[in-house]
Amino acid sequence: MSPSSKEIVSRSTGERIVFLQIAEDTDGALLEMDDFWPRADHQTPEHLHPAMEERWEVIAGKVRFEIDGVPRTAEVGDTIVAPPGTPHSARNVSLEPAHLRIQMRPALRWQEFVERLFALPPDAQGGLEPDSLAALMREFSREIAPTPPR
Repeated sequence: MSPSSKEIVSRSTGERIVFLQIAEDTDGALLEMDDFWPRADHQTPEHLHPAMEERWEVIAGKVRFEIDGVPRTAEVGDTIVAPPGTPHSARNVSLEPAHLRIQMRPALRWQEFVERLFALPPDAQGGLEPDSLAALMREFSREIAPTPPR
């Protein structure tokens, strides 16, 4: 890891992120991180980033993305992009853990959002308490938003 690298682990999912390039290193232009999904059934619910592009490169595993309603399965070496404001979700569809390299442009406060998200305690079912998640999303409304009803 570089001197600016930092690793965090989600209390509810076991997902692990290693920050490789942080906003301070790039004058806010880029946040780059390695994202490790330890479970074969890991998924991210549909959401969007109002003011950021998200770019994924699959390093290990196989991931099914849905970008603006269009499904696409990505394997090692594939790159997928969600432009700002585009609804998207992702799911590990391999039987093994997945490893993604993710870039967020511009970085905004995405690192702070993820750090606080991963620190939320799991609810009784192992997920996140909806009110805590909603409050966090309201605070970081430039970084993340729920998908509007279609």
